[in-house]
Amino acid sequence: MPLPDPKLEALLSQGAPKLEPLMRWLLEASPEETVDQLAPRTERLRRLYRALTERQMLEPLREAWSHASAVRLFAETGLPDRTSLLGEGLLRLVDRVIPKFDPEGDLYAMLDRLNISEADARWIENLPDDLKEIWGDLLTPRRETWAHAARLVAHRAAAVGLSRDLLALDEGASDEDSPFFQLTLRVHEAGERPEDPAAIANWEECKAACLESLALAHERMEVRGVSTDLVFRLELLEAELTRMDQLIQLAGGRGDGNAFAAELVRGSVSTHSLRALLRTTVKRLARKIVEHTGESGEHYISRNAKEWWAMGRSAAGGGVLTAGTALVKYLLAPLPLSPLVGGMAMATNYTFSFFTMQLLGFSLASKQPAMTAAALAGALKEGENQDREMSLVAAITRTQFVAALGNVLAAMPVATGIALLWIWLTGHGPLDPDTAVHSLHSNHPFHGWTLLYAGITGILLWLSSLASGWAVNWSAYRCLPQALAQSHRLRRWIGVNGAQRVSGFVGRHFAGFIGYVALGGLLVFVPMAFTFVGIHVEVRHVTLQSASLALGSTTLWHMGALPWVEVAWGVLGVALIGALNFSVSFALALWTALRARNLSERSTRSLAWAILKELNRNPIRFLFPRKSAELPPLKH
Repeated sequence: MPLPDPKLEALLSQGAPKLEPLMRWLLEASPEETVDQLAPRTERLRRLYRALTERQMLEPLREAWSHASAVRLFAETGLPDRTSLLGEGLLRLVDRVIPKFDPEGDLYAMLDRLNISEADARWIENLPDDLKEIWGDLLTPRRETWAHAARLVAHRAAAVGLSRDLLALDEGASDEDSPFFQLTLRVHEAGERPEDPAAIANWEECKAACLESLALAHERMEVRGVSTDLVFRLELLEAELTRMDQLIQLAGGRGDGNAFAAELVRGSVSTHSLRALLRTTVKRLARKIVEHTGESGEHYISRNAKEWWAMGRSAAGGGVLTAGTALVKYLLAPLPLSPLVGGMAMATNYTFSFFTMQLLGFSLASKQPAMTAAALAGALKEGENQDREMSLVAAITRTQFVAALGNVLAAMPVATGIALLWIWLTGHGPLDPDTAVHSLHSNHPFHGWTLLYAGITGILLWLSSLASGWAVNWSAYRCLPQALAQSHRLRRWIGVNGAQRVSGFVGRHFAGFIGYVALGGLLVFVPMAFTFVGIHVEVRHVTLQSASLALGSTTLWHMGALPWVEVAWGVLGVALIGALNFSVSFALALWTALRARNLSERSTRSLAWAILKELNRNPIRFLFPRKSAELPPLKH
């Protein structure tokens, strides 16, 4: 005979049992079993039942469990309170910080206050059969409670399922065709008559139609583009349909009450987690952005010698423009402008140069790695053999090599020519002596934080590629080119043909422009933000640094004070800056793409090892193209 528990005796000596204090006493014991005995909490549960039976307190406990809030407990626990991702996220954040006032006896609020965990759900699932039976009989609510909870969920699901943007995904159907139009009626019938085969069959048919509608909505979004808010609502609807089915089954005496109790506990845990809220919804958006980024990345992969030379010429054009961009940067720096105005001027300089590259078909080498990494992740998902994956990696690497080479080999001589022309016209160099010396020292790989800054710049390049991928997704989701082509306002202003031309222009350049705007802003305002908090950070972009090195060296040569050793170190620094720009942005983009696609670590490690062996055996393959194409177009 176990010894009496003084705390339990005190709780039961106060008259009718209070549910929350009893639950807290129970949860104080460990739910974990040991080798030689059951979980201490399980023993407490047995002791509690015996004590309630001896004092004839089972019926008062049943009444406490049958509180009106039981409907809310069964209908809402584990399901988001809001129908938007932002609204639900803000609600959870506020609830973490600010306490709520809950009505007395509210079961939903009590479960929320108990601070339960996943271990508690596992304990419920693993209870002995005899305890499941006796407590299941005691705590099973009336059938009307299950039915009312199911109807409450149905009303909320119907409102979400009939929202305009969800209905718009099926352009050919009318609102009345949506299965959510009949949802509340079918749930009401099944809840009122859970033993009626016809009512249950109608509910099952309606549920299947709703799930099919949600699956089609997901498929259409995969083609058009993803909205996090809409994905959140689709997943909410799937969870609500599952909850309705569970409640109807329990109303008819066919469900597993113990499993449902464990699910409620897990649901209560998940509703406190911001990470759980974001995990699925945001991952779907990330995957779609990665896919769009990968599609853009295919244009930056040369499959044969012809495409390799074409990329080199395109990169040379980008280098020519960057030489002028670097000069304008130095001309803007000494102007007496406020930080905001000066930053906007710098960002505009970069963005205008990048826009010109986009329109002329030129390339900026270090912007490409994030794009090509997404394309590589897509190829890995296809399950092709490793030889094909190796060919893709080699193609990406040699394309980056020729692009960086084209940028630098064009930027440096053009910047030198600009500086010589400046000297011929004005009699002095384009940079003052201090700025010229700084341009050399800023490229030295082992003085200061040059290599760290190059790595930070790689992060900025990766972020700009995400912005570009997001822009493609958003444009596809909003059908932006089609909307512009059909815009009555545009047609009235510039005619039908003009609207078509605007539509085509936006379709070709919108994502690139957004990515370049993001890159220009990041290159300027991220260092300014660090300066605001007292941390000195600079950007080190390989093409800009090569042009700066040429401008500074030519200025110092004219002054007769050119330190050739520093120039040599600067050239080495440019090479290392380019390598870090490429490797950091490529690694981050590949990591993001692999996480978004849920690819296994084993396959990626195997590929990495194979690449290292091939690089040791045939390094030329990663720098120069073969005569014939070794890589077919990627599939999507």
